Amino acid sequence: MGWPFVGRDAELTAVRRAVRGAGLIVAGPAGVGKTRLLDEVGCDVRLRATAAMSEIPLGVLAPFLPSVDPSPLAMLTAARAVLRGRVVAVDDVHLLDDASAGLLHQLVQHREAVVVATLRSGERAPDPVVALWKDELLPRIELEPLGRAAVVEVLETVLGGVLESATADRLWTASAGNMLLLREMHFAAQWVSHGGVWSLDGPLPLSPRLVELIEAHLAVVPAEERRVLELLAFGEPMDLAASEALDGLVTVTDEGLRLGHPLYGEVLRAQCPPLRKRNHQRYLASVLDDPLRVAVLRLDSGTADDPALLLKAANLASATGGLVLAERLARAAWSIGGGVEAARLLAQVLLFTDRPVEAEEVFAMIATDDDSVEQRTMRALNLGWGLGRHEEAAAMLEDDLARAVLLFYAGKYDEVRALLSYTEPAEAAILAMVDVVQGRYVGPFPVIPPNPEAGLGATTTVFAEAFVHATHGDLAQAERLAVQAHQEKAEWDSMRSTWAVSLAGMALAGGRLREARRLLREARPAQPFVQLCLLAQVEAMLGNDARSLLAEAEELVPQGMRPYLLGLWTARIWAGGVSPFDAAADVRAYGEYAAEAMLLHEAVRLGHAAEALARLQELAAMTTGLLVPVYAAHAEALVRNDSAALVGVASRFEEAGFLLFAAEAAAEAGDRALFGRLMAHCEGARTPALTRMTLTPLTPREREIAVLAARGLTNKEIASSLVISARTVDNHLSNAYAKLGITTRGELALVLTDDLGGWG
Repeated sequence: MGWPFVGRDAELTAVRRAVRGAGLIVAGPAGVGKTRLLDEVGCDVRLRATAAMSEIPLGVLAPFLPSVDPSPLAMLTAARAVLRGRVVAVDDVHLLDDASAGLLHQLVQHREAVVVATLRSGERAPDPVVALWKDELLPRIELEPLGRAAVVEVLETVLGGVLESATADRLWTASAGNMLLLREMHFAAQWVSHGGVWSLDGPLPLSPRLVELIEAHLAVVPAEERRVLELLAFGEPMDLAASEALDGLVTVTDEGLRLGHPLYGEVLRAQCPPLRKRNHQRYLASVLDDPLRVAVLRLDSGTADDPALLLKAANLASATGGLVLAERLARAAWSIGGGVEAARLLAQVLLFTDRPVEAEEVFAMIATDDDSVEQRTMRALNLGWGLGRHEEAAAMLEDDLARAVLLFYAGKYDEVRALLSYTEPAEAAILAMVDVVQGRYVGPFPVIPPNPEAGLGATTTVFAEAFVHATHGDLAQAERLAVQAHQEKAEWDSMRSTWAVSLAGMALAGGRLREARRLLREARPAQPFVQLCLLAQVEAMLGNDARSLLAEAEELVPQGMRPYLLGLWTARIWAGGVSPFDAAADVRAYGEYAAEAMLLHEAVRLGHAAEALARLQELAAMTTGLLVPVYAAHAEALVRNDSAALVGVASRFEEAGFLLFAAEAAAEAGDRALFGRLMAHCEGARTPALTRMTLTPLTPREREIAVLAARGLTNKEIASSLVISARTVDNHLSNAYAKLGITTRGELALVLTDDLGGWG
């Protein structure tokens, strides 16, 4: 298929309006999509100026010049006659010769033609062209690079599927929103698909044309300055001396010099001869003081001979979720005499990348009667979590904190309390998880000092904190933690997938069902059971048959992972028709009162408010969960059929960030305006409360006119913009009001919040 045109609605509207006026100058850097924008606009004459023709008077107008009379006056007269009264599109107007530029200026000045032209920003243009916008004969707009959302839309349109977020970040950063660069990288990429989600296989793709384009920029650099660029490609940022010859190719930051564009580094590394590359890496390893960067440079240059350096770097890599790199460094350390410590770290990385069998092989290889407490603890966790050998794992543990973790996941909460104390921050973090599960959490979450060398332990602490906030009902704080943790994990390994699944659960709670589905499809199966449970809920709430997903989840129910069963019960309720009261009874037997309240609220959502009300009121009185009182208020308002109270419940859910619950309460209240506004955020959800009040969809024309009206345009202005009659506008708006259940433009702006966001 052709390269799609997206993300330029406002600019396209401006150009189409300009065609009905005097014209427009569209400026922007090379490759940003100026010519592609003109392709979308109907014109009578298309002129393409080039550098080769810029020295030939009227060269760009050659097809319109007479062949019998070569005099300048005759040629100008003929060209002017041909262009008069027409829409003229000119690519690269800055490359016009002076005579053609002068003719264009006359045509615009005397309103003899409509001129729409593209101009490369920063290039010198003929004076008559400059005068077009300086003298305000034509407006000038700047075409900015595409934002991330538009880049994703372009690639997903081309690929015909969902784009992995990490790949989207890489391509958006590398292209800087430049359509030419993006297109070249797409066609050079090795794309792979897993579960309908597309990702890059390997490094950033560099097509021959892309390399040529970038090398053309780098070719003007003197040989001695090329070395500076290559050093930056392997070690930026760096404090290096550089001449003015590198202006535009490097940028100055507080940390030192950086390359001016991400792709410069890709090309410089790819084009650097092997021996010179090795020498650069050795030099950088001798002058940099970042142990992680130095260790990688030592490995890449074949000079890694210090196991202590490699071990320190491996710990730093694991602390940021770079488990692929951490494994490489740990293996290298082990191979050159890193001993038990290197093997232990390698086994720990294997544990957290869902390779428990490999991890146990390494643990068994180095096991002795004198193993450290830490080593026995990690091996026990691997046996319990990864291999289900819980009794064997428990027999290994002497450390109270490690035993408490296993006991927590086994649902033995009283035993956890007997082992731990709130005075120690690490122990208090485990107790906070117990408290929140039992509805006793009051906060704050204990402060555990950051330790960049703590490896994966730091990540598990953040995960515990996010779990506590999400279960307590503080969705915003949980999501902030999860978003940051997910962004810090640059590689598709177990930890990034774990955070993707966590974010999906929070997106589901916030009503963003399609976002949740996207995250779950992106996540590699690091936690397949949790992932499948959430995906079954999402699909069921989108109105799809999710029984097969539930069946897959049922086959993977983990032993000794009691808190995860809440997700299974919820999936069973929505995808399998299980009674929420049976689910609530199960968790109540374990004292999991937070989960009980959540499951009873599922009963409320499914039409059983009367049966759930009394117990929810008890839970609201005896637990500390932020949402439990709102659950009880929701049930009570439904039992009393109190519309005003339901609107209040909707507001409380919205304030807490649970927009799907809020939309359901608004629907039950019969408040169509509030319902419409909230439903705009719920991404196609189809729950019982919502389906009873589904809005009749607007036609494309009704939505287009409604959006313009919500932006404040009058009927007359809308009619002029769309080239239709004011009466037609009025009829479409009346239909839209009736379908949305509203009567004013103010309400229209509330209902169409998402549509308006795209207009800035």
